[in-house]
Amino acid sequence: MNTAGKVMVGVLAGAAVGLLTGILIAPDSGKKTREKLMGKTNDLKNKVTDSIDGAKKAYNKKVEAFAGEGKSSIDYLKDTLKV
Repeated sequence: MNTAGKVMVGVLAGAAVGLLTGILIAPDSGKKTREKLMGKTNDLKNKVTDSIDGAKKAYNKKVEAFAGEGKSSIDYLKDTLKV
């Protein structure tokens, strides 16, 4: 057997041992693990959504504030230039 073949057998054997070890020492069944992952995924999705909503609200407040300031400035200039 050549060196590449030996390496391939070693990699496959290592992967098989790792997979078997992971299955044997896993704290929960596959179903429970998938449920936990889905729960954490949904929690993360909700956090990201909340963060995006907060950023949108803050952005809209700033835009409204700048628009109000701009309108006030325009009104002031109109009144000032009526001389």
